[in-house]
Amino acid sequence: MIAEALAPSGRVDLATVQTNIVVFHLKPGAPDAATIVAAARARGVLVLAFAKRTLRAVTHLDVTRAQCLQAGSVLREIIDAG
Repeated sequence: MIAEALAPSGRVDLATVQTNIVVFHLKPGAPDAATIVAAARARGVLVLAFAKRTLRAVTHLDVTRAQCLQAGSVLREIIDAG
């Protein structure tokens, strides 16, 4: 769900997302990973800057479908607002 929400805003291979871990590469022109991490944290979504242009999101077993959809939406809004 998070990977699907982010796919239009960058590069994520949906075929390889088989677990609760999503590695997402930002498109040129998008804010850098550190900027996205800070903005997402301010909105209650925690992600990791895996590299300067790469994010890593991991969900815990207690995270609901609705929370995943919300996290994906928040991340996409931040990235697209760039």
